Amino acid sequence: MIGLIQRVLIDHVESHYGEAAVDRIAAQAGVSSPGRRIDTDYDDADTFAFFEAAGDYLELDHEALMTLYADLFINWTRRHYPMFFSMADSAQAFLGRQPAIHVSLGAGIRDPGLRSRVNDKFRVVDQSEGALIVEYRSANGLCSLYRALFARVLEEYAQSGELAETRCRHRGDDRCRFEMTFATGSGSLSGSVA
Repeated sequence: MIGLIQRVLIDHVESHYGEAAVDRIAAQAGVSSPGRRIDTDYDDADTFAFFEAAGDYLELDHEALMTLYADLFINWTRRHYPMFFSMADSAQAFLGRQPAIHVSLGAGIRDPGLRSRVNDKFRVVDQSEGALIVEYRSANGLCSLYRALFARVLEEYAQSGELAETRCRHRGDDRCRFEMTFATGSGSLSGSVA
């Protein structure tokens, strides 16, 4: 997994709880040195172990950790990559660009095989006014993070919308499929994540 993913969480823990907390979480996860280089693809199992240990340390279940992480990630990327937000005038526009953003974050990975693995995870299947369908094809199964990011991006753009996950690897499908709708005028959609 790209080191940016860990870095956002590590930076949060370090700034709020100190370097010793990061070391303690890493020790509990069995990770000698958590990765934070954004140009490096780290072992997925180590990343998941670090996240699980961080959830234990912060006393958050998986969904609560993903909600916190989505907020941290949006704030971190807004600070370090403001152009991602300036290029999109709505939540739908931002999420429609998300596969390209994901690829750009993996561009620093030198190994072509690893870079290809990053590039192939997301794709926009269909997009029309007020609707977006994205597929996520990763063994990592982080669809809960995508749902949390969807809700956080809606908040970022002060919009409402709904997400239905019509396919999911956790239910035996070969990919996750997110079908999203966005309020286009009156804000009639509830902002819920189904």
